[in-house]
Amino acid sequence: MPKIAILSDIHGNATALEAVLADAKAQAVTEYWTIGDNTVRGPEAERVMQLLDQVEPTAAVLGNHEQNYQKVLAATPKSFTKPKQIMATILTDFDRQQLTKDHFQQLLDLPITQTKQVGPLTIRLQHVLPDFVSGHTLAPTEVQPNFDKAASGNADLVIYAHTHQPLMRYSTRGQLILNAGTVGLPTAPRPALRQPRAMYLILTIDDTGLQAIDYRQVDFDWQQAIEIAKKRQLPYLEFYTETLRTNAYQYKPSAVAAYNDAHQLATQARAILMKTV
Repeated sequence: MPKIAILSDIHGNATALEAVLADAKAQAVTEYWTIGDNTVRGPEAERVMQLLDQVEPTAAVLGNHEQNYQKVLAATPKSFTKPKQIMATILTDFDRQQLTKDHFQQLLDLPITQTKQVGPLTIRLQHVLPDFVSGHTLAPTEVQPNFDKAASGNADLVIYAHTHQPLMRYSTRGQLILNAGTVGLPTAPRPALRQPRAMYLILTIDDTGLQAIDYRQVDFDWQQAIEIAKKRQLPYLEFYTETLRTNAYQYKPSAVAAYNDAHQLATQARAILMKTV
């Protein structure tokens, strides 16, 4: 009977991923799928990829941050100047300096969707929509037509990511839609719901269908993750450390823009892109 661990939004946090993989092993997980954003924002992109290599995921899809790698490689200093584009340029450069050539290419080559057949279930994996990997279309409180669009096609079960919020709901046609939350950057909109735990889920499936959905929350040493980020001189360190400390989202465009201006990061990003083109 397959027990599949769904891992999403690891964001370069190897400390959290190690805790999740230990928990998954204790739960007798037999298979691993990743739903995008394995890297970026955290300090240990290469270590994350090494840990994933150890469990050999049998499915993986592109996240918006892996897509940003692609965008940075195709950008010019004049075409990539918005605040979050500046941040993407700098964080891509940070990750690329530590990732092996093979791991970086592996992340560039991820598909936008992947479909798996497990027992009688057709399961589609996607970071957001089947043809789009970013945006707020599938925020947990969004309207039903958005989720119907996410479940277009014939999949029985759709698994997405990106929002960092665990979710279970249905399309109008009765397809099950799941989100595992986030391994590496736990956040919640309401203070009383914020917890410094890594999130993932386990699907148990047999020949008759889906037997169990287990949403997991795992303690990890978030203070150690912050210390690693400091030692590695992670760009945008304040955003990362405050997210882990408060479990509240910090990367708002206005805050990023102010930070870029205060630290003259547009100049740094321009220099990076000059080397890339």
